[in-house]
Amino acid sequence: MVQMSETDTVAADRAATEFYMGFESLGANCEFGLLQRHFGAEPLGLLRWPAITPQGLIASLHNEFNELNDIANLYLIPGPNEDWDVQTPNFSLHLYAKIGTVDEGELLKSAHRRIQFMRRSILETLEEAEKIFVFKEWQFRMTDDEITGMFQAVRRHNNANRFLAVRLAHDPAQAGTVAELQPGLWLGHVELDAKVSARDNVPVRSWDRICRLIG
Repeated sequence: MVQMSETDTVAADRAATEFYMGFESLGANCEFGLLQRHFGAEPLGLLRWPAITPQGLIASLHNEFNELNDIANLYLIPGPNEDWDVQTPNFSLHLYAKIGTVDEGELLKSAHRRIQFMRRSILETLEEAEKIFVFKEWQFRMTDDEITGMFQAVRRHNNANRFLAVRLAHDPAQAGTVAELQPGLWLGHVELDAKVSARDNVPVRSWDRICRLIG
């Protein structure tokens, strides 16, 4: 058996990190963000740690996320693990700030500033059309019309944008498969997840197979 040297291992890790920086999560939850973290990729994506529905994503994409400009549209809500989330008109974002340890008013102002920066960033990414955008169903099941609607909303920003929609596989043999529905649009399947709260819960092998096939 040929063993990789330490230099080869570092190079492979760096290549994997760069590869996963070529994707942009659009939701529906944090699973793809955790996958990126598994491979050392830490993009500052607006929708890397969200809870969002297909309808919410379509609305925000059509509106260029303009609803995020006014801090009056944002408010804090209790999230998982006794952390704060920030609720926007179309989705919520996890803040990783413990309830009871921060000033809520200052936290909301800080979140708004950060969201403004990430809003500008995601609009630039959509205009550049260099990354593959990813959306995975979560506490709901995506319809074919919703997949088409999200793809069309992404392509409003640049007709060259590519979109990967991912469904939960009820048949274990389906996990890790992907099919091209039309040029620039793919449908993949991963295992039914348990509670996605750590990297250990993410079906890395299926995700990686899908991403490598289309990337």
